Amino acid sequence: MSQFISLDEMIQQAKSQCPEGTAVPSKSLVRLQFAPKNPFTKIATTFTSKLNVQYKIQKRQLRVAHPDEHFCNAQFRYMKECAIENKEKVKLLFCDDKAKVPFGNPGALLSTGVRGKKTIVPVTSTLSALDHDMQSSGSLTPSVYLDCQIPDSPVSSFVRGQVTVIVNDSVFKASSPMRHAAAIVKLLTMNEQVPPLLFKFTDGGCDQRNTLESVKCASVCIFKELNLDMIVLGRCAPNHSYVNPAERVMSILNLGLQNVALERKPCEDENIEKLLGQCNSMADIREKSAKNPGLKQSWEAAVEELTTTLGCRFSRLKLKDKPFNVLNPVTEEEIDILQRHLRQLFPDLDLSKVNKATTSKSEAYKAWMSQHARSRNYTFQLRKCSDSSCCLPSTIPRDELLWLPDPVLDEEGYHYKPYSDVKGAETNDDNRPSLIAKQQKQQHKPSTQQPVQHDETEDRDPEMPTNEPSLCSVQNARAVVSCSECRKPRVIYSKHKLSERQKMSLVL
Repeated sequence: MSQFISLDEMIQQAKSQCPEGTAVPSKSLVRLQFAPKNPFTKIATTFTSKLNVQYKIQKRQLRVAHPDEHFCNAQFRYMKECAIENKEKVKLLFCDDKAKVPFGNPGALLSTGVRGKKTIVPVTSTLSALDHDMQSSGSLTPSVYLDCQIPDSPVSSFVRGQVTVIVNDSVFKASSPMRHAAAIVKLLTMNEQVPPLLFKFTDGGCDQRNTLESVKCASVCIFKELNLDMIVLGRCAPNHSYVNPAERVMSILNLGLQNVALERKPCEDENIEKLLGQCNSMADIREKSAKNPGLKQSWEAAVEELTTTLGCRFSRLKLKDKPFNVLNPVTEEEIDILQRHLRQLFPDLDLSKVNKATTSKSEAYKAWMSQHARSRNYTFQLRKCSDSSCCLPSTIPRDELLWLPDPVLDEEGYHYKPYSDVKGAETNDDNRPSLIAKQQKQQHKPSTQQPVQHDETEDRDPEMPTNEPSLCSVQNARAVVSCSECRKPRVIYSKHKLSERQKMSLVL
């Protein structure tokens, strides 16, 4: 936090502490008493550095730390090396959803919120629109799929290949595991033969997290529809989505969205338009569409032109001189056709709400998963079994169809073993730091039968585990200190109020 709001305010504070009648220098003279930003420039000779201050801009590059980030990076490295090893047999996909693109109601052009660069327009044109933070009842969600061109080395760039974008309506075509699964099937079966192995890496959002049963079921549909020998799903650590190569494509999409304002066209039915005028959110539109069957069709017709417009702009973008590919949104019929595999494999499974409560009641689901699946916290894998009545013969020999191993710590316990050392070995998830911390916490948890004795003469230290993202909130911010190495301010988070002794230790 800056101590002074402006140079005028700084001079006024100093003036208030001086005797009346003290000569006050001008702003330009005070400015020359600052420390130069770059002491090696010619203009730095005009600064006296009597005041050890300078103008700075806040850097917003802080990331929430997670104990599993090293573990997940090692897992991603394994996936890369395995993909390079099976380069001719594997398809490597990076998937992610871009931030929602809002659009205004008829007559209200709403900015997409992407700006920062100037755009080439005629001299007589004026770029004006409503600000993007105005309330909007609708938005579009571009889904990005990067079909990676696998390099020859794991240290080479994986941000290359064919980018496919699908612009979905956020109201009636919201992102879901089955919608992503149908989009992947549509993408892979469009122009080329599908390889026997499929690797998919995401940031682990609510529609891509491989620990959710709905995502597992969607993976089963992809596995069966494409007749894959094996499918591997991976995700990064929480709050580390920047690791996903698909995240790099978002900056290119911003080029097509900068200085753009959108509005939907009015519905032909005036009654439908009046109903939409009463809606303040997407949930309101869905609720009213259940009572008015014609509202959904009218809304989709009004938004179709916007999806086409954005699709045309995205198709003009390129990654490494390779133009983007734009597909039409997946229909409900395509999703229903893909779900037939779940109905055939698990007839006792309730598909209306797929979660742990429903899958735990399906004996067919549990039996099939125990024979074909391998589930971890950050990976989920499906592999063909040797039963010919269950799965078609695999194109890859069974002894070569190996599970993607879990990261294993070396003898020193600080780094994870390379992929070549753990390939083909029977590994588990025991070296995951968050799991180790959880087990240690349970071991040291005091028994509820015996009361815990506290020494009232000593202050109890506040719980400040930096590996809990939920702790880093405004309510838990207790103090601001200056780092002894970089001299930058740091916030201290704690579930409990700091004691006087702890406050004194921070001052000292």
